Amino acid sequence: MNNRQRKFAFVAAILFQLVIMAGVWVNGFYPLWLGEEVRLKTRPVDPRDLFRGNYARLHYDFDTIEPGASADFRPGDVVYVPLVRHGDLWDPQPAQASRPESGVFLRGRVTSRPWRSGSRVTFGIEALFAPKEKALALEKQLRHAAVAVVRVAPNGRAALVSVNSE
Repeated sequence: MNNRQRKFAFVAAILFQLVIMAGVWVNGFYPLWLGEEVRLKTRPVDPRDLFRGNYARLHYDFDTIEPGASADFRPGDVVYVPLVRHGDLWDPQPAQASRPESGVFLRGRVTSRPWRSGSRVTFGIEALFAPKEKALALEKQLRHAAVAVVRVAPNGRAALVSVNSE
């Protein structure tokens, strides 16, 4: 391999890595750019993690699929949760294995299946990171109930925008 081919291979490798990183960045912001704003009831769980920093971890009524649901989900399965608007808030419908043909829906993935307690599902909207002071204030402000403002893209991917008191 001559010197010119080495330079070309090096530049191609660097460009390939930059394209991959840009794709990851765009994929993360896609719901924020094209998504519809949805407000969901949530409850904060814990504001701190020793390794990840300060954040408010959120719990939703639809992030656990109870045993005996219409479909038997296993870890790794994709789950779709249709949403129906009722005033300012959106109510989740039962989870399903197939993508809804129309309407707003959340796309999640089953992450675990604890013994007898249903399947846990993650949607990418379970944590809101904040500086220490803001995370502690958020914990006090949202003790019992809150509303998560989420942007949902047409493919069901969601991004958490903010959390407000109810």
